[in-house]
Amino acid sequence: MQQNMIEQNIIITEPNKNLRALGRNALRNNWKVAIMAVCTYVLVLNVPPVIFNGLFGTNIFSIFTNSGYTYGFDAETYASMYNNMPDYCFLGTVYVLLVAGAFELGLSMFFLAIFRMHKVHVADVFLGFEHFLKALGLFFFMNLFICLWTLLFIVPGIIASIRYSQAFFILADDPSKGIRQCMDESKAMMKGNKSKYFLLSLSFIGWMLLAMIPSSIVESIGNTVSNNEVIVSLFSIVGTL
Repeated sequence: MQQNMIEQNIIITEPNKNLRALGRNALRNNWKVAIMAVCTYVLVLNVPPVIFNGLFGTNIFSIFTNSGYTYGFDAETYASMYNNMPDYCFLGTVYVLLVAGAFELGLSMFFLAIFRMHKVHVADVFLGFEHFLKALGLFFFMNLFICLWTLLFIVPGIIASIRYSQAFFILADDPSKGIRQCMDESKAMMKGNKSKYFLLSLSFIGWMLLAMIPSSIVESIGNTVSNNEVIVSLFSIVGTL
């Protein structure tokens, strides 16, 4: 029975214009809460690593070089490269690896509820922590497979990311499902729909480019008002909101 369900998939033939209209309709009375939820998601996922890097970070360049050895660079070039490298702290990476899955699940629950016309709250982005271990496992295995396919070439990596793009929505829809089942169902769901998903994502490229403008402006302001890397990084994060 489960195998038959996995093998079933619907080929989406609806024009991308109509699909975007469905999304706008679901957001009609929820723009404010949706924006606040996404801002919360971005901040809680990105600000702690910046703080960790600022408080406990080590210059990335110094991690790969030995003191006093310039690898053939003159002293001035070496110093310039060293000074322009950001600080890095392993704690930031550990934090992201641990919580990214739970926040991704929470955000998927949030938008799935909006699409189904349910009442939502900003705090819903934290609901993924109710299934922390499963979200962590799904995040790990999804990214592992995507990375392995990317090692072959960029295109297989993109295809793999599209193939598993619905896994968190499937888990959000039914948290009782296992990690492998969510990935298999996503793979089956995207069969015949990969190009549709890719073109739909590509149709938002104008908005993506437009969003880069305030991000660049806010980051440049951060560079102007402060030489502190943490403050500049925080300005950069604010610019993405």
